[in-house]
Amino acid sequence: MHALKQWLKKNSFRHAWKKNQFALVPVDAIFEPKYIDGQAHWYAIYRQDKKPFTVAALYEHASVDGQEILSMTMLTINADTHPLMKQFHSPEHEKRSVVIIPEGHRLDWLNTQHAQAVELIREFSADEFTAAPKHQIDNFFFPD
Repeated sequence: MHALKQWLKKNSFRHAWKKNQFALVPVDAIFEPKYIDGQAHWYAIYRQDKKPFTVAALYEHASVDGQEILSMTMLTINADTHPLMKQFHSPEHEKRSVVIIPEGHRLDWLNTQHAQAVELIREFSADEFTAAPKHQIDNFFFPD
């Protein structure tokens, strides 16, 4: 939770956290760089059963020059020891992973208060997910 406390010190979405402006982003996969011989190769991380999943997010409303702006951020946590996610990102950078909210806790996430939200922020089960080079799955989710 130290990383979460550090994250909350950032101004960008601190207000959204305190105002309980929680959101979910439905995805089929997320894409992360894996460095092989110093080169970034993009990989898709997805459920082994190929079902969509949801990523924890925060949203924020702002007014810029009189225009209403809606922004959001997907939450990430440290993944230095995660069995699947520790292989992604450049070697000199911290390993990060999105926070996945399981199907049975989606309404909990959307309706929680920030003090209880930290209980839903945890590593996802690596056993349910897999990864493949992006070029191998280009038509995986959207076949011709």
